[in-house]
Amino acid sequence: MLNPQELDSQSVIKIDRWIDIESEECKNLDENYSLSKKWMKMLMESNYLKSDSLGRLWCHSENGNFFPYHFEVGTKLYGFRLSKVAAN
Repeated sequence: MLNPQELDSQSVIKIDRWIDIESEECKNLDENYSLSKKWMKMLMESNYLKSDSLGRLWCHSENGNFFPYHFEVGTKLYGFRLSKVAAN
């Protein structure tokens, strides 16, 4: 799994709040929820999307860095996470 502190420090995208992609809140906030889920599945299958130990989802960029898989509502950025893959 990816190290959360290293990911946060190298990312230029700063997330206001991480939200579980399976939650009702996420379904209500994300205007493109079904598309986000489809992309998540495709990116995971192609190994471009990984989770850190907190269950937060990160996309692997061409330059070797990672950026958070996220969506925007107003001025806030919400990062997707999968609680079920978070280390307990």
